[in-house]
This record gives sequence, C-alpha cells and structure tokens, in this order.
Amino acid sequence: MPTDDLPVEAARRSISAPNSPEEAVSVRLDAQRQAIMDDLTHLLLLGSDQREDWLDRRQPRPDERANWWLYLLLVIDRQLGGRPDRQAAWVDLKLWLLCQGSARGIFTPIEIAEKTAYFVAGLRPAGSESAAVLPSADDVVQACLDAIPEDLDHVAVLNERRDPRGLDRVRMLRSRQARILISAAQLHLDEVRDERLASRLREWIAVKPRLA
Repeated sequence: MPTDDLPVEAARRSISAPNSPEEAVSVRLDAQRQAIMDDLTHLLLLGSDQREDWLDRRQPRPDERANWWLYLLLVIDRQLGGRPDRQAAWVDLKLWLLCQGSARGIFTPIEIAEKTAYFVAGLRPAGSESAAVLPSADDVVQACLDAIPEDLDHVAVLNERRDPRGLDRVRMLRSRQARILISAAQLHLDEVRDERLASRLREWIAVKPRLA
C-alpha cells in the first residue's frame, strides 16, 4: 500500500465496520488497481448519465459483480487522504456509487445503510471540505432505522430465560441485522437534530445489548 494511504487507512480502521468485505477482496483485485484508479479519476469529471453509461459498459459477469463493486469503493477510500483539494469529489463519487449499487441490486438496503453510516462517521470530523456533500446525521440515522427488518416491539431479544438456540433462524438473523444497524446509527446520535428521531434511536440503543 502506498505510504500516502497509511494515515487515512489507519484512521478509518478506528471507525469503520469490522472485517470489511472491501478489504477481503482487495488481494485478488489489486493487480487491476491502476486501471480502476484511472477509470474512477475519469468518473470525477463526468455527469450522472455518463457515469451510468460507464457502469453499464464495465459490469463484470454476475458472479464477479459484488466483488468488483466492493473494490471500487475500496479504491475510493484509499484516495481520500491523498488529495485534500479533491476530497469532496471523491466523497461525492462514493456516495453516488452506493446509490447506484442499491438501485442495481448489488447491495441490500441494510448493506447500503451500514456502509453509508460508517463512511460518513469516518469523514465528518475531517473538516468542512467534504461536509457539504455528506448526508446529514438525521438522514443517515433514518436510513439505518428504516432498514431494520423488524420493528422494536417485535424484534427478537435475548434474556436470561431465553436460549438463543430456541429462536428460529429468520428471527435470529433479523435481530442480528438490527444490532448491526443500530451500532452504525449510534455513531451519529450526537449530531441528530430531530429529537423524535434521536429518541427512537435511543430506544433501540437501550435494547441493543439483548439483540442477537
């Protein structure tokens, strides 16, 4: 990894989701990094329609598509510390790619909400350069809460009398997904302006220790 990537990567590991799938695919695709880097740099100069045309032309075969998208996001992450004067452009491109990944069915709403929450949390303290293009804390938290597949009154929780092995797999999975999303949303609680939204998040935070 180039030395100019090290500070931003080290900082991001302190805030990003654990065991990033982007990192997991990097070894196999690093041989293509320069070509992808050149393409992404070109995308910075294009409008939305031209960017979509680029995506349409570059899509790999279906079994490789998810890894390819994850690697695009990783390459962008590696650029965020190298050119402060272009940071906002890279941030805007990553947010655009996340939206496209959602629209094209590459990522689920849960994955998009979680990735966006960690990404924004890692950048918000960095200063005003990228602040103008970042979604608000309210928008980030709302997306996380909307993506939870079970409401607060019905989500499966664990207690001293309940053996997690007694839960069916679907309810266990939904409870785990709720915990993941609440952990991501919680990073933005102090910045939320809508008190009703903040109160709703606090209710979820209170129950989070008992989620699967």
